[in-house]
Amino acid sequence: MHRIIAAVIAAGACASSLQAQTSPSVSAGPVLTLAEALARAGASSPFQDAASAGVRAAEAQRRVAALRPNPSIIAEAENVAGTGIYRGLRSSETTVGVALPLERGGKRGARIALAEAQIDRAGLQADIGRADLRLRVTQTYIVAVAAQHRIGVARDQLGIATEVLRAASVRVRAGRASPLEEQRADVARVAADGAAERAERSAAVAFANLARLLGISVGSLDAAWFQRVDAIRQLPAAGATSTLTAAAAHADLDTATAQVRLARSQRVPDLTLSASARRLEQTNDVAAVFGVSIPLTVF
Repeated sequence: MHRIIAAVIAAGACASSLQAQTSPSVSAGPVLTLAEALARAGASSPFQDAASAGVRAAEAQRRVAALRPNPSIIAEAENVAGTGIYRGLRSSETTVGVALPLERGGKRGARIALAEAQIDRAGLQADIGRADLRLRVTQTYIVAVAAQHRIGVARDQLGIATEVLRAASVRVRAGRASPLEEQRADVARVAADGAAERAERSAAVAFANLARLLGISVGSLDAAWFQRVDAIRQLPAAGATSTLTAAAAHADLDTATAQVRLARSQRVPDLTLSASARRLEQTNDVAAVFGVSIPLTVF
């Protein structure tokens, strides 16, 4: 009896090795490779749109930061609606001109530096989002491929258990074995059948998760992916200073430094230059008026 079981198990092991390379998929369809899954996820993921929107917003902020202060128009009327010679508009003095603020302390340069630091940080955030998406897709793909392999292994084990039960039944009917041996074989077959059903349900969940992440229906996967894992392991590990997380930390430091620079520049008061033309109603003359104003940092 033990020789029969050993022969059946050996045959099943050979079939299992073959099935592991070409294990059936949950649903029929073209083979989806990991590279194709990554490309589809990058093209359809809403995280990509959000990251691109963040970069565009930072670039728009850079354009706003580069703008200079707009000039303002000055219009004044003096010596009007008074008494005596200042009654009405007979002695009025009308002034019309332009006032131009002049930023001091490097405010514009500080704004631009801060905006550029924010652009770099937004770009890194987009890269981090893409890397996280690739990681999730890769992990989900690996889980689905492993589930696909487990289906084949579970079916092979079920086939072995069924064959062992058949052999045990033959031996019991021939009077060469105890009925207890057939019962043990039947229990093993039931357990293998349950394991196969659990493997199929797990594979269905794994494929559904991958399909939800990619936004497409998933057929069969690249069953030979695990055979190339050793080549992936030979890749050199990235240093701690060359990771996206480290780059993001440096970008945050640059942004904070730019914010400090901008805050310091805002402590310097700005100048306002004005140039106007004044018309004197009594003499019908016109004169130029120039002015400079600067806030006093008293408080």
